[in-house]
Amino acid sequence: MVDIYLEALELGYYEVTFAFEGLVDDKVWKRPSKSLLSVGELAGHVAYWEAVKFAGEGEDLAKCRVSSPLIDSRFRYYPETLETSGSDQQRAMSAKEVCAELLRVHEEAMAHFKMLSPDLAGHPPGWQAHYTYREFLKYAAFHIAYHTGQMYTVRHLLGEETPDN
Repeated sequence: MVDIYLEALELGYYEVTFAFEGLVDDKVWKRPSKSLLSVGELAGHVAYWEAVKFAGEGEDLAKCRVSSPLIDSRFRYYPETLETSGSDQQRAMSAKEVCAELLRVHEEAMAHFKMLSPDLAGHPPGWQAHYTYREFLKYAAFHIAYHTGQMYTVRHLLGEETPDN
């Protein structure tokens, strides 16, 4: 059963690479309006949640086994992200670098998850008892797909030509 969830998740990460294809570097961190996130911020949001859920113990970043400029608590939730502009290190990352970093975080988080080989009905450490690894995997596949769609929308709003989506 775990293979089915992982295949769906891998498909989402395959698709997200197209959202970065041809993205102009100076638009990676550009918001199309003050109330919408940039492609880089959306990537940070996805990276944050995948790392803390699959390679951490709750949202304590000190216990996360993956390190990245994209794993930043400001990417945790939309209102928190809107209130900031990101670090200089993040904003210096090109489209190619953000995409590669998002994929690296995913690969490392999944390597940690596979190493654990948990029971899907089990409860991840640091999370409330009603959360299970199965729920985390199911939601992760939806999460990457949803935010990939948002990345395309941001690019369209910024006037970019995107790959066929």
